[in-house]
Amino acid sequence: MKKRFLQFVSLLLIISLMTACGGNPSGSNPSVSDAASPSGSGEQTGPGTADNEFAEWGAAMKERYGGTTINALLASHPSTTAMLEMIDDFTALTGIKVNTRVLASTEMKTMQRSNSSTKTGIFDVYMVDAFTVYEYAKAGYIENLEGYLNDPVMTPEWYDYEDILLAFRDGIASVDGEAYLLPVAGESRFVAYRTDLFEEHGKKPPETLDEWLELCQYFQEAGNGEYYGISFRGAAGTLVGSAHMAVAYCFSDTPIIDPATGKYQLDSPESVQSIQYILDLAKCSSPDIASMNHEDGAALFAQGKCAMWFDATSLAYMVEDPASSTVAGNVGYFDIPSGPAGESGAVAGWSLGIPTDSQNKEAAYAFSMYMTSRGTAKTYNLAGGVPCRTSVFEDPEILAMSPSNTAIFSALNTAGELAERGVTYNYPSINVLSFMAVIGNEINRAEVGEITAQQAAENAQRQIEAILAEQSA
Repeated sequence: MKKRFLQFVSLLLIISLMTACGGNPSGSNPSVSDAASPSGSGEQTGPGTADNEFAEWGAAMKERYGGTTINALLASHPSTTAMLEMIDDFTALTGIKVNTRVLASTEMKTMQRSNSSTKTGIFDVYMVDAFTVYEYAKAGYIENLEGYLNDPVMTPEWYDYEDILLAFRDGIASVDGEAYLLPVAGESRFVAYRTDLFEEHGKKPPETLDEWLELCQYFQEAGNGEYYGISFRGAAGTLVGSAHMAVAYCFSDTPIIDPATGKYQLDSPESVQSIQYILDLAKCSSPDIASMNHEDGAALFAQGKCAMWFDATSLAYMVEDPASSTVAGNVGYFDIPSGPAGESGAVAGWSLGIPTDSQNKEAAYAFSMYMTSRGTAKTYNLAGGVPCRTSVFEDPEILAMSPSNTAIFSALNTAGELAERGVTYNYPSINVLSFMAVIGNEINRAEVGEITAQQAAENAQRQIEAILAEQSA
């Protein structure tokens, strides 16, 4: 009886949150302008997509699902803003109406888990974080999309699934080799550097991890307190944990878990080396590196206080805006250099999926397909959506929007190469984020001198083993 009551309360809460919720948080949905449509007619088309093909698909969807209303639960994100601008055109084309609920990511995930665990059936579309796809798939929260992708009516040729970058297809949207999500926004990691400082000191971008560390050490000394060698996320938990994970695959294809055995191996020699590398980088940064988040690291670089900045590709805008960055116009980029195991390839981002308890799965898929298709990609990206397709990164107009786009494309291709050598960056576990936090907490202790890299690795290994034992009990 208590469980039913809690389910009922949860249902009422979700319904109340959805009430009066339209295509965007303000309740209005600006339509994509004619200028944004390649045909100039206001009808969405894309590279290699004839207007009539687009219209035929829309007519088929309208005949099947016109008049259906779907509810989408989305994260607050620039890509969500872009999708909201496209909803009116989607509805005009397909007759499918869309209500949206946009929340901060943590709050959104809490609501998704509550909705799916109690099977309320309120939502038809989820925006899913790369680090929760495995959890959601294994828990039965989201649909396997292979059948939809293989249906030529639901997924016409102009969707072009293969055009999605490999790093995203395999890295943030698939589980056990099968698609559960359609990527809508993604990122990797790269390093920004001050071209003026590199030119002044006769330095060039590094090709190996050893060269990168030597550069950081050189500029740390050359700065003499006026600027530092590098900035990055050094604070406890997932902050420095994610920084470590981005370089860990340079040292080993299995730095955290051996997928063949399912055993964690944080205390392996290669993992210890990767932790020591992050600690060595931290010595070339600000004295308060152990408390720095991504905004702090970007601000330090934007203020000209460090020679390099190591963070997510999606944050490049924070150092390129002349209104807020003193180094804008003097910023270059390079991929994370090669280590003993090769290049790394951090992969994160967002995708769209269908809850298994949705009552409108086909209409929900039509929405997800439309928003992530090659046919609408340019409109989506010009509206501020984060690129995740090869064709977009090869488009001169998109490349010209930001000086970092070419470097982002390179970093993402590097992440794809990681997948090609059979390495899963987002390792198969429901504990990815929590274990990243465990590792990050121990690395943070080592940053402030409490423990060594070896001790950090051993402590993290013990904690992870204890969590796994409790989960299996």
